[in-house]
Formats: sequence, structure tokens, C-alpha cells
Amino acid sequence: MLELIKGLTQKPGRFEVYLIALTDIVEYDYVYKLPIRFEIMERKSKKDFGIVFKLRKIIKEFNPDIIHSWDTMSSVYLSLAKIFTNKKLINGAIANAYANLNIFNKYYFRMKLTAPFSSAIVSNSKAGLIAYKAPASKSYCIYNGVDFNRFKNLKPASDVAHEILGFEKKDHFVGVMVAAFEERKDYPTLITAAIKLCSENNKIFFLLIGDGEQKAQMQEIVTKHQLEKQILFLGKRNDVESVLQIADAGLLITPSEGISNSIIEYMASGKPVIASIGGGTDELVQDGVTGFLVGQKSDEQIADKIKLLIQTPELGKKMGAAGYKWIHENFSVTRMTDNYINLYGSVLGKKSSTENNESVKVGD
Repeated sequence: MLELIKGLTQKPGRFEVYLIALTDIVEYDYVYKLPIRFEIMERKSKKDFGIVFKLRKIIKEFNPDIIHSWDTMSSVYLSLAKIFTNKKLINGAIANAYANLNIFNKYYFRMKLTAPFSSAIVSNSKAGLIAYKAPASKSYCIYNGVDFNRFKNLKPASDVAHEILGFEKKDHFVGVMVAAFEERKDYPTLITAAIKLCSENNKIFFLLIGDGEQKAQMQEIVTKHQLEKQILFLGKRNDVESVLQIADAGLLITPSEGISNSIIEYMASGKPVIASIGGGTDELVQDGVTGFLVGQKSDEQIADKIKLLIQTPELGKKMGAAGYKWIHENFSVTRMTDNYINLYGSVLGKKSSTENNESVKVGD
């Protein structure tokens, strides 16, 4: 979302953006530097429907051309607010692609509830649209984009290695996973594989970047096996691009994903990927070409693929180069931004919003 806003605001005089957050947890501080109106709207509870009337007031005053939601509860609030304002709503809440979703799943239920109020439903993967059974007449897949400038002028890799590992990286193997420690990620399976590998080889390291409610539990398991010096919990970091310089593979072990920003970042860094099969990951990782797709809950497959990369380092380099090329050709932030602009134009009845100079106001 923030990459899109950056892209929109880099087109002078074209877009005016009002961003509303329903949480005071701000993970990306640069939001305060963007040339937009930004407001944190506190909720008294998770289902505080007084928010609807606050949103209605802002929508009437700001008078946006487009309202764009980014999660399922925001879609519910904005769908109700839309009843009073009759604005175009872009429902962008589909960010995963879990199998066997049904009406008893709260996210699926909210999507079905809000779909009739949406002018367009956007997912970052084709698998997501299928999983949520989104109506074909108003469904769009727009892949996430990455700003490749983030991977320039990085901290020297040797400095990163000394800071994190405590020594210069030579013939060591480093695997990195960037993901929240939550149930929607499968850290238990990765930790099982990591413990097996690190117990057998003291030159294998895993860097786990992220935070969440399962982190302490995972740390306890690693401590029990006395592998704290090889399986490192780095917490949240704002220099992931620098850390990836010392990685030999990027991992994402998860029940299901839409299009993962972590995988995009691994590829943009020229690293081979090891990721769980399913969902949008299948659209992103070419098995055997840019990395490996492994089965669900398969710590043995993870370990086997890492052993293969250790034994054949030239294979990892070849996969990393293929992923780098694939991402640069298909997942630029410019391409993503243009796709959203064209969608806005289509919803507003314009031929192509990337080619005209009319201004558009967007409420996120």
C-alpha cells in the first residue's frame, strides 16, 4: 500500500491521498514523510461501528473519487460508509489464498459481505481470487511491486556479517526468513529443519527476521537444543535489504500466501528461494528455476533442498540470477502503480488514467 502511495504521489498534481489507519502500530516510519494526509483512527473495540460515522464524515469533507480498502474489517466499515456517500470502493483485502475457505472463516465471510458494495475487488494473486470465489465481473489481479532503489547503496556485506554473525562469512551457509511469528506462517516446520541441519553442521546459520506472539516459543525450542549461536532471532529490522546480502537462500515456510513481499525481496537481492507450495507462491517461484517449492509441513524437504544448495553453490547462483531477472521484468513498483492507476481510471469511466492529466483523490 505504501509503495503504491509513493508511486501515486510521485506524479505531481495527479493524485491527492488521505490515508487512515485503524491501528496505532506504525511499522514503516516513512509514512510520516509522505506528502499525504495521514490519520490514526482509534477504535474502542475491534468491531467499533462508530468508526463508520467518522469515516462518513471524512469522506464527505475530503470528497474522494476513489475509496480503497486494504483489509477485510476496513472493507466492512467502508462498505457501510459507502451507503451514505455513494463513492467508488476498491476492495483490496485479499492478500492470502488459503485452501477450503468457507463462510465460517471470518475473512471469507467479510469478503462475501462487502463484495456487493465494491466497484472492484483486487487481489495480489490469481490464487487469492479463486480461493475467495470473487465475482469474475469485478475481480482484478495486480501483483505487488518493489522499489529497486531500496537495494542500492547498502551497508557493506562484510560489516553486516560481523554485526550479525560476529565474523567474516566465508564457506558458511546462511538462510534467511522474513516473516511475522504468527500462525499464518509455519515457523515450527522451519525450526525443525533448522535444528536438524545446524546439529549436523556448525557452518549453517539461520537468520529469522520478524516479531510476533510465537517468537518466544520458537526461541525456547532453539535454546533447548543449544543452537542460539546458529539460529538467530533478529526481531524487526529496517535494513532487510542489507541483511540479504549475506544470505545464500531466502525462505518462506507458510500454510498459504498471496504474493509475498519477502519472496520478491529475496529475488530482487539475487537469492534462490525455498518456499511452501500453494497459493500465490506458485505464481511467483518457478520450481527448479528460481528456487524450490516444498510440500506443506515438510521439514525433510526443506533440509534436503538446503543440502543441495550447499553441495552445488553454482546452482544457487544460477537460480538467484534467474529470480533477479524475473522480478525486475515483472514486479517493479512502477508497473504496479500504473496497473492501479488504470484500474482507478476504469472504475471512474476514464479511458486510461495513466495517459490523462485529470487529478484523482484517493482515500485509503
